[in-house]
Amino acid sequence: MGRRRKPKAKTYELEIESLSHEGRGIAHLEEKVVFVSGALPGETVIADRTFSRAKFEEADVKEVLKPADNRITPKCEVFGICGGCSFQHLSSEDQIKAKEKWLKDAFLQQAKIDPKTWLEPLQVESWGYRRKARLGVRYVAKKEKVLVGFREKKSGFITNMSRCEVLHPSLGDNLEVLAGAIDRLSIKSQVPQLEVAVAENNTVLILRHLEPLTAKDEQILLDCANDLDITFYTQSGGQDTVKPLGQPVVLTYSHPDHDIVMEFLPTDFTQVNFKLNQEMVNLALDMLEISDEDEVIDLFCGLGNFTLPIARHAKHVVGIEGDLGLIERAKYNAEKNKITNADFYKADLFKEVEGAQWFRGKNYNKALIDPARSGAIEMVALLPKLGIERLVYVSCNPATLARDTARLLELGYKLQTAGVMDMFPQTAHVESIALFTK
Repeated sequence: MGRRRKPKAKTYELEIESLSHEGRGIAHLEEKVVFVSGALPGETVIADRTFSRAKFEEADVKEVLKPADNRITPKCEVFGICGGCSFQHLSSEDQIKAKEKWLKDAFLQQAKIDPKTWLEPLQVESWGYRRKARLGVRYVAKKEKVLVGFREKKSGFITNMSRCEVLHPSLGDNLEVLAGAIDRLSIKSQVPQLEVAVAENNTVLILRHLEPLTAKDEQILLDCANDLDITFYTQSGGQDTVKPLGQPVVLTYSHPDHDIVMEFLPTDFTQVNFKLNQEMVNLALDMLEISDEDEVIDLFCGLGNFTLPIARHAKHVVGIEGDLGLIERAKYNAEKNKITNADFYKADLFKEVEGAQWFRGKNYNKALIDPARSGAIEMVALLPKLGIERLVYVSCNPATLARDTARLLELGYKLQTAGVMDMFPQTAHVESIALFTK
């Protein structure tokens, strides 16, 4: 795919009519739709054009001439430059209302339906919540300093930021200290990124390096780790080269309402917002109405984030996941938590699975599905063959949830209830949950 060509400079005054599903203001000018980053409905703004096509243009707010009543002052000093957040000019309460509207629109447009009832939006923490992230690192010779942070909007440059309001404070409050340590490395120009994994008991930073670290480099990082109470891992190549700099640590998060502690590796997928995750799991179990007679299947189960809490209440649960490493950790966590009524299988759920051991001749009555952004249209079609009467669908993409909902309706399921969950406050990301019954 070719690079986006920069259009000729153009500045215009726009009346913002509504909010797009990516959180941008929508205006119309000369029969074109203009998507304006940083603008809110009801505002009059001066905007600079950043992209142009025959039917639409993109622009960034330069000045707000008439602000919306619900516009607030962003908390972060680099908001509008940094690509990590897009919604800080709107309160958390108004953010979740916008996300709920986007989900409603998706259901109506693609599935031609509204749920019978809407759940109250689920919100927990709005700041300092983010425990997983990939940060860019770059030594900038002109500034004579190392930058650590998210990339700028529409740019490969690293944002010049001293702190981050959405990252967990163990890291978000210490970006300058971290950048200073990397600046002292002999290979500071060969460090492109940091992978962040903040557990309940430890903070791990995986430092990607393109040249070997010297003994002095390693000591600089160890000293920094000691000062910040974090742990460095290093990565010289692929994921198989990730290793601790010093002693490895055990990372954990918990589901206290179900007496479960989950162990995970720094490279494993986990939800970024632990408190919201706990509430989400509780909500999913309530919606499933789990009893000790239920046979449950958890599709795209990952580490067993939903599977193991379900096991505490069901007769039996089976978790299916395509990543062998995650399956191994799920089995380990089941054993560690003394759970004996959960089984896990590796399977590519986008391919033929009807001949699999966990599918053939099994009688499930309830299911939970938590796919990636692409959804699970292939697996949805097989749910009736599994005997599923009650389904909870957790989604990170309203468009694919709505698409899969249309297919579920064709298969005889009814959309009972749905709602949004604020997994990523200050961004346009929408996490949602829906209940279907046969």
